[in-house]
Amino acid sequence: MLRLPVEFALILFPCLQQAEKIPIPGTKFEFEVVRVPGGKFRMGSADGEADERPVREVEVKPFWMARTEASWESFIEYFERREQSKVDGVTRPSPPYEPPIGDMAGGKHPAVGMRWHSAVGYCEWLSAKTGQKFRLPTEAEWEYAARGGAEGAGPEAPDTCAWSAENAGKKTHLAGTKAANAFGLHDMLGNVWEYCLEPYTPGAYEPVIRGGAWNTPATSLRFADRQVIKPEWFVRDPNRPRSLWWLTDARFVGLRVVRVGNASDQEAQRGCSAKVEVKNLAKGPAAKGFVPVTGEVVNSGTRALWEVEVTAHWLDAAGKPLLEDLKARAIFSVTWPVLANSYHGGDAAKPLGPGESRTFSVLVPEPFEIDEVPERVAARVTGVRFAE
Repeated sequence: MLRLPVEFALILFPCLQQAEKIPIPGTKFEFEVVRVPGGKFRMGSADGEADERPVREVEVKPFWMARTEASWESFIEYFERREQSKVDGVTRPSPPYEPPIGDMAGGKHPAVGMRWHSAVGYCEWLSAKTGQKFRLPTEAEWEYAARGGAEGAGPEAPDTCAWSAENAGKKTHLAGTKAANAFGLHDMLGNVWEYCLEPYTPGAYEPVIRGGAWNTPATSLRFADRQVIKPEWFVRDPNRPRSLWWLTDARFVGLRVVRVGNASDQEAQRGCSAKVEVKNLAKGPAAKGFVPVTGEVVNSGTRALWEVEVTAHWLDAAGKPLLEDLKARAIFSVTWPVLANSYHGGDAAKPLGPGESRTFSVLVPEPFEIDEVPERVAARVTGVRFAE
């Protein structure tokens, strides 16, 4: 009997793809996620930039990824209704200096111009609204999903699957109008750059984007290409210090979400979050607008975990969480001391068994515009994923 790798079987038999449509309660919008099967692949490029080497074999656990990039219509619900949508524990970005919409506005066009904190906040909002846990993809998940079984540097016919500098007309295009890859995912390359979960360098605040955009030459659309946010992309931001919400000069950066676990796991995973304790929390001296926070998580539950998400933030004098200052600047951060599909590997990629602990470190933004400067920080587990 002929046995084909899953990704090639999906090319021949698209009906094998698992997909779910997820409505966003309280809105008229929905989006679709597809199951990306786990597997091994060769990540990186021997002929690319230094940060793409060495090429290494990586095994990725299965996950669910949005079929398209996050749309303006859903992101605007998160952004414009920040006062009306009273979702506990979810921050909402302040109004941008200049609306990053312009002639790329509307409907299913991909949302652009947000910074990493905005992308994370959108995922938190989506999780709270739907009751399912969403986050950004890790770099390993992103590259595995983008390749769809391909082993070359980039797609053989980029014009069929990607909006680039040669065919986009200097703007974004409606999501899903180019051909999907073997996993049923659209616009993994081109249209807009997409945020990834982990920092470029472990322990730093260096958001990573992948995939290229409408202004990227087709020959530069490569699966392994990694890019960090550049200072010139928010040079016109009038805030001092700079806002952590918007990239005033980057109408080519967007996001795509990943769901953590199956829909049937969600309630049990939320209950397990309370059984993972944060201990030995400490903060160091501030530097460059951030305060280093360290601690450890302890799995007091009965199941091994593939993921543990920790949100660190400030506390006011009454001990209540402070997630933004008076000018709506973000003063929280998120880290993943346990992350099976980590791009960086190491201890983070190992499961956390019952009774085991794992240390973490994260940089939390300093509060500047605030009635009373807080001195205390806190951290809590805001999501887990069971080992399957």
